[in-house]
Amino acid sequence: MIKDKIVERWYSLKRKVPFYWVIIIALTAALPYNIYINHFNLPVAHNDESIDNCSLPFNLTRVNNKKFVQPLLFAGLTTEDERLMPLKEKITNYINEKKGGVLKTASVYFNVLDSASGWFVINPDEKYNPASIMKVAFAITMLKEAENNPSILDKTVYYSRHSSSFHDQAILQHQLPPDKSYSIKELLRYTLAYSDNDAAYKVVDNFKESDLQKLMESLNMPHVNFKTEYYATVEEISRLFRVLYNASYLSKDMSEYALELLTQSDFNDGMIKKLDKDIVVARKFGERGIEDNKELHEYGIVYLYGKPYLLGIMTRGSDYKALEDVISDISLMAYQEMAKVI
Repeated sequence: MIKDKIVERWYSLKRKVPFYWVIIIALTAALPYNIYINHFNLPVAHNDESIDNCSLPFNLTRVNNKKFVQPLLFAGLTTEDERLMPLKEKITNYINEKKGGVLKTASVYFNVLDSASGWFVINPDEKYNPASIMKVAFAITMLKEAENNPSILDKTVYYSRHSSSFHDQAILQHQLPPDKSYSIKELLRYTLAYSDNDAAYKVVDNFKESDLQKLMESLNMPHVNFKTEYYATVEEISRLFRVLYNASYLSKDMSEYALELLTQSDFNDGMIKKLDKDIVVARKFGERGIEDNKELHEYGIVYLYGKPYLLGIMTRGSDYKALEDVISDISLMAYQEMAKVI
């Protein structure tokens, strides 16, 4: 009886409301939701992973400058991976052997990027001047501005001549030609791929310094003061590369763009020197020298056959060429160890 009344009521409703009106109403109801999703670019959960019965301590780094949301930048165990201790010991022994000769000190950060636990650090408390590696921070800040104002990447800037107020660069193969106008996109290429100081500071001129400090605050890194030397640890600088790989500070497209530029680096005498030529590495070096006190650093995301890892090497010594060899030797050790597990 009840079933018959329901069926009768349904057919009555169909007679009163034509079917095409049902379709129109359904589409109209869905429209605001689609606009909301597309306009605000909400993320969609995909391949979520869970750790069952995990009591290990995790570090979660989040952006905390919003009222209601705190996006996750990166996460990882607070303890090093025991499985990587043979590699850590090998690199540590190598550094100790080089000390007193060509090397004064060195620090290394290693992270298997698709693993929550695969990391270690050597000499974590030593601080260095990251020098040109900070250009990655400049580029991230510029690209963050471009997310809100995409046309800024096509903005042209006139470059007249090299500024003598910048530190001289010992490693520079492609210098920004003077007396020309460049788009911000072109300046970013010279900044990340060629590490040109003049291009970098033209980029800096086109974003707010406060936006750079927001990035530093989000990553819990020291603020940048352009009038003084900047110092940071090997792990702190790694955060710039980790948020690019995770696409957790910039959008996926902007992060991809930055990493693509980093794969075009023209510095070939450090991290990639002894690696197989077909291995793609998104990398950035930095060099700073005052008399016989030289610093040479390089970070790179090594895309090793589906097992990407991040390697950061910061060195201090008296000769750039010797420090280049130290970086290439350590890079090869990490590469050979990772190749064993592929």
